[in-house]
Amino acid sequence: MKKLILFIFISHILSCSSSQLNDGEEFSENVTVSEIRKAYSIIPNCYEMDRALIFYPGGLVEPEAYIPLAVLLADQLNIAVFIQKMPFNLAIFGSHRADIILAEYDYIDTWYLAGHSLGGVMAASYIYENPKTFDALFLLASYPVEKKSLKDHSISVLSIRGSEDGLVERDQIRESLNNLPDKTVFKEIPGANHSQFGSYGRQKGDNVSTISEKEQQNKTVKMMGEFLESISSRRAD
Repeated sequence: MKKLILFIFISHILSCSSSQLNDGEEFSENVTVSEIRKAYSIIPNCYEMDRALIFYPGGLVEPEAYIPLAVLLADQLNIAVFIQKMPFNLAIFGSHRADIILAEYDYIDTWYLAGHSLGGVMAASYIYENPKTFDALFLLASYPVEKKSLKDHSISVLSIRGSEDGLVERDQIRESLNNLPDKTVFKEIPGANHSQFGSYGRQKGDNVSTISEKEQQNKTVKMMGEFLESISSRRAD
């Protein structure tokens, strides 16, 4: 009998590391990182602000831990990224926090939503309740709860998992297709684990990765970029 996905995630995240980035971390000169209302903005310099992505952090992980990934997204995909701060660093208490960013930047035409671990669960929950707001959903080591299935939704979804993930099993990701649109794309990064989608150290219960954090995040960004190109091409046709 399947366990409730939300329970699984909450059980795992209680052991998350919440350490912040090391002092002196250097980012690309092509983007500007700013702290805004209940979020961080990572925006390419001189950007026209036509596309943006909102990111929901994993459970008990500081939002700052996803700045390196967000910088890569902004720099390599030329897209504005907003990392949402969550009450008590738990997206379960802030699943509608995307509303703040959407209202503040209502002139942006195209929006994407992403989340890691518990953040992905709550991002999927937001999509369930607001099916027309976002053009794509990115699930990093995550999947939706059954009671908020996206099976009949038309949103484009990319699900990415690391082969060495010690917290989300491969079978769980496969089974999540039952709660996702039929055309959901599933990708697995060889050597990647659960924790290195962020930059907060290895989470208790996770496996040791065989690739570096930087390599895992670069491959994640590459997959996300290719996915966005593919859905843009389909719409152009």
